Amino acid sequence: MKFPKLLFFLAILLFLSGCIFAGERRIPLSISNPVIVDHNCTDLAKIPSDLIDSIKQNIKWYYAHTSHGEQLIVGLQELERLNSFYDIEIKRKWLPDKTGALAILDNPYAGPEDYWKGERGILQTENIIDSFPINISMWSWCGQLETYSEKDVQSYLKTLDKLQEAHPDTLFIYMTGNAQKGGRKGYNRWLRNNQIRRWVKEHPGKHRVLFDFADLDSWWFNPKTKRWEQATYRYWTGSKFVSTPIEHPEYHGNERAHTTLESCRQKGKAVWWMLARLSGWNY
Repeated sequence: MKFPKLLFFLAILLFLSGCIFAGERRIPLSISNPVIVDHNCTDLAKIPSDLIDSIKQNIKWYYAHTSHGEQLIVGLQELERLNSFYDIEIKRKWLPDKTGALAILDNPYAGPEDYWKGERGILQTENIIDSFPINISMWSWCGQLETYSEKDVQSYLKTLDKLQEAHPDTLFIYMTGNAQKGGRKGYNRWLRNNQIRRWVKEHPGKHRVLFDFADLDSWWFNPKTKRWEQATYRYWTGSKFVSTPIEHPEYHGNERAHTTLESCRQKGKAVWWMLARLSGWNY
């Protein structure tokens, strides 16, 4: 069987990079229950500062995504710009090793076929996991869930489950898709997001983790009322109207990665919260 040229050069690069990190120990993470990260997980002031230091020292994160997933990266960069304590270091071809910064190996060109869908995507992910001391691996949807079937999403869920079993020292994070679309596509996306949520919540013994991107999209904190507001629309299924979450109007815009900087910052805060939970924090 011919080995694709792209994978061949990737394998060489990862081999050379892996030699550099060969002596570095992968730090396994342990959680006792499913972890759900949503709009209720955005208050950075609650996270102890010494835990942030621990995250920067111990977390090694591989993040694969395309354009909508860039919102997490932009949010983390915004938080760092506002407060250098939340320092991050991002590289696209290898895992950074800057002291005092969250290490992120960022792959901004990864569709499903580059991470979990098909033999090539799985191989590419496993090559990265095997070449660096990655202890968190995460892939973000773009607009796929607007048209994906239940069977398509079940394939995603089962593949991540198999990856988790094969690499127990690396925690694979589940994600929901963005909530920007309305109408029929938005309703299908909501159904598929709920399918992912059930997979995480209804199997507590698996200790899975969900970054609920769609929930973060639809909820906005009103500074005047000091309350969270959720945006929804009414979708007619043919037999009834269903209240379906959608991106909050306050996040409508295209400042970065198809949304506002405020929305990106909210997701960046949720990332730090998630990493704190995965580092043993019981808030």
